Amino acid sequence: MKMTDGFIAVHCGAGHHKDKFHKQYNKLSKLACKAGTDVLKQGGSAIEAVKAAVLILENDPLTNAGYGSNLTTKGQVEGDAAIMDGKTLLYGGCGAVQKVKNPIELAYDICIKQREVLPMGLIPPSLLVGEGGFYHAKAAGLEIVKNKQLISHKALRQFKKYKKLLNTAELVENSPLDTVGAICVDGSGHVASACSSGGLLLKRPGRVGQAALYACGMWADSFSPRTETSVAVCTTGCESRHLRNIKQKLGGALVLHLTTEGEGAVLWGHSTETMSVGYMKTTDVKPKALISQLPQEIQVGSSINVGGTHFILNR
Repeated sequence: MKMTDGFIAVHCGAGHHKDKFHKQYNKLSKLACKAGTDVLKQGGSAIEAVKAAVLILENDPLTNAGYGSNLTTKGQVEGDAAIMDGKTLLYGGCGAVQKVKNPIELAYDICIKQREVLPMGLIPPSLLVGEGGFYHAKAAGLEIVKNKQLISHKALRQFKKYKKLLNTAELVENSPLDTVGAICVDGSGHVASACSSGGLLLKRPGRVGQAALYACGMWADSFSPRTETSVAVCTTGCESRHLRNIKQKLGGALVLHLTTEGEGAVLWGHSTETMSVGYMKTTDVKPKALISQLPQEIQVGSSINVGGTHFILNR
């Protein structure tokens, strides 16, 4: 199956996006989609495109990823990220990493270096955390910054507010869950997925969340696109049937499904108040973006709002 165009979709998290910021989230989603489709138009792969899109999302303080991430109880930024290539089924992830400006670049580097043959039968890592991830990033020549350069005014303000509440044993509610992600199909018909997150507000230092973990924060499979449908998924939030003691299940997912005939669909679903989504085909003049909203009569965390769009790739 030979494709001539591609498609990318991104999300800026499932959570509570204030009305006054909706335009900013939509603008950011469009910028990320544009960055991804620019890669595809230049002949780049799906995994390169999702990396480019997530990098845009990490660099904006609106999101809980990269610059502007939630802070740990010690006031530090510790990033989680992961990426998966549906063509090779290779995955790369990093967790609880400090001082790396763009965790998605670290996850990407870990992923592609699994193709290397190491001496003495050594096997390249697929997941690195903490200092291990930091030193890998440094050796790879990725941008390293001081921790304070990753802290936005918004994140610091929230940290001080909720740290005070935590110290007085009050319940912390409505903490941002703006994990970001991207899914893509490229000109060859292969898919990829990526995600990045600063984690929960006031998380313990060293905590690694789902955004870093294999088959948890993301998944992509286009290993046999001529004979099997392809799929790419990225998730956000903390929805799980295993959270028995949590009354509200808050989370969301962005899904790409592609048939062997080139018919595609992108679906998004969330149990939170809102979810920020954007998407673009390489032949589109401009990206589309929206804030998906849970109906007002539905209790947050009790049901899922689902939306989507359909597209066809030229063969």
